[in-house]
Order: sequence, then structure tokens, then C-alpha cells
Amino acid sequence: MTRVDLKLRPAARHPVCVGVGFVAADIVEGRTEEFVAAGGSCGNVMAILAWLGWKSYPVARLGKDWAAGVIRKEFEVIGLERAFLSDEKAVQTAIVIQRFVEDKEGKRVHRFSLACPECGGWLPRFRASTLQQASEVTQSTIVPKVFYMDRCSPAALKLAAWARQNGALVVFEPSSVGDERQFQRAVDLCHILKFSHDRLGHLRDLREAQQPRIIVETLAEEGLRVRWRGHWSDLPAFTLPIFVDGAGAGDWTTAGLVHQLGTGAKVFETLQKPRLLSALRFGQALAAINCGYEGARGAMMAMTRDQLGKRLTTLASLSAEPLANGQETTVYESDIPTRLCATCVSDGRSTASGAKKRTAPR
Repeated sequence: MTRVDLKLRPAARHPVCVGVGFVAADIVEGRTEEFVAAGGSCGNVMAILAWLGWKSYPVARLGKDWAAGVIRKEFEVIGLERAFLSDEKAVQTAIVIQRFVEDKEGKRVHRFSLACPECGGWLPRFRASTLQQASEVTQSTIVPKVFYMDRCSPAALKLAAWARQNGALVVFEPSSVGDERQFQRAVDLCHILKFSHDRLGHLRDLREAQQPRIIVETLAEEGLRVRWRGHWSDLPAFTLPIFVDGAGAGDWTTAGLVHQLGTGAKVFETLQKPRLLSALRFGQALAAINCGYEGARGAMMAMTRDQLGKRLTTLASLSAEPLANGQETTVYESDIPTRLCATCVSDGRSTASGAKKRTAPR
């Protein structure tokens, strides 16, 4: 049996992670309140790593709008580096609405909406980073230990190749295929390929990709599967007495894996299966704890790092106590416009809902 080490250790010497991909403002319609937080897979992974002591550099296109202000302010509070976030008048920052519904078994599940609640039109969508942004990163002095991407684009592939050439551990976590040639190039460039069964499980060839050293297929409440040196292993999910929201579970799993293995591609010189499985269990534990709170990074809003460390210790003992919903949540006021899409904003009748914004305690 693999030894489970769930001790939370701060990142030593603030290693650098560069991430390119989906960064958005998440509006969460919770049980008792509506709140907004910086989100998107890339945004969440970068934020979690920064919270754990990494020097995180997200690369994304943001506008000069309300959603961009939400993201910038929260990233500043958490401590992310914002040098490679664009500030473009012609760009509308992506917005996602998270709602909760009950499935056939009566279980509370989340659903994401990209439709404006006011008029039904499309909310602002993801805009891929530009080659100019990629050049700004490659011409800088930063030396990443890890490179993360969740979307394929010429800029993302340029950065992945640059990062790999400079010894970084390259992680690719796609949610869809898109351009097939770009997708295949990303698979070939990455060391770690991670995807969910729900999204990409139908692509049998993905599990047989030869270039990634590690392939992780997440299976929601059933846990995950990992391929290491040609052999697959199953890791069940942790069980907790309270489940509130599964959003962001995959992002926490990824961040935990990176946090444990993120010494660059040189990790493969000494990596053995027990350490890999332990790193994945650490990521799963982080994800399990976050499932006790609303929002993709609810645990960050509800506890300090020290409190998270204690919760991990409890989980490791296999005697997890019930999680208190919203425990010690830090909030501050942030109006959410009721008119969010380009059509509604252009009619000049935008108002605000007076909802809250949550931010993480240090």
C-alpha cells in the first residue's frame, strides 16, 4: 500500500510556474448568497499554487471591464504575478456563471452557464493569448520549474516548447480537442497529460499517447486512474461526511500534484511510483476538502493555510470530522452587474446586484 503523506509543506524558495489558458470571472449562485471569484482552470491552478508559496505567472487576455477588475484584485490579494495579463480595451473578459441543480439521485451538482441571464445572449468568451504575449514571457528573465496549459493555441504551444527546452515540467490539462493538430502538438510536448473521463474519456487514443511520461484520467467521485511506465493504477477518491460543491476538484488535484513534484523535468531522474501516487493522493485530499465549500476555490476563502494543514492531518487519520459550511469565510462587497454581455452593456442600462466577492485569508 502506498504511504499517504498529507502534510502541507510550503513551496521551498518560491519556485516559478507559468500558466496559459482559461482565466475568467466566476459568478457562483450559492445557497445563501451570490458571489464572484477569479476562476477558469488556469486561473484556479495558478491561484492555488501562489497560495501554497509558488511564484505564479498566469498569461491571459483581460479587458478593461468589471470582470477584469475582479480578477486583478483577487490575484493581487493572493499574490500572483500579473506582468503577463493584458489590459485591452477591445477585449471582453470571460465570465462564467455557476449554478446548482439536483441530479436524478437528488444529489446537488454544479452546472456552468455561458449565457447572459438578462437577455440569453452569449457571455464574453475565452480569448487565446497572443504570440506577442508569448514573446514577452520568453524574452523575460523568469525560469519556470513548471509550465501549465489548459487550452491549445499558437502562443500556448510556443510557451510549452520554450518551457520544456528550459527544463520545466510541462502539464497539459485539456477539456476539449479543438484544433486537432494543435492538440496533438500539445500532447507531444507535455510530460503530464491530465483529463477528465466526462470530457475526453471517449478518446481511447488519448490513453495510449506515447510522449507523456504520466497520464491521469479523473473519474469524478470514483477517483482517478494514472498511467506510469505503461501500467495503470487506480486511486479511489477520499470520502468526506459533507459534500457541497465539486467545482474545482480537478484544479486542486492538479495543483497538489504540481506542488509535490514541481522540481522541473529533472524529477523523472529519481521519480518512483510510490512518490507519484503519494503526490496524487495529496492532490485528491486537497480536492476533497474543497468539496466541502461552494466555489472552485472555496477552501481558500474559508481557511488559512495553517487550517488547511490541520484539515489534511485529520483526513490522513481517516477520521475526518464534518466540515462546517462557510467556516471563517472572508468576504467584502463587490457589485455584480446584472447586465453582463456585450448586448446588454451596450444598451446603457447596466445595473448592479450588490452581491459579494470572496477573498482568501492569508
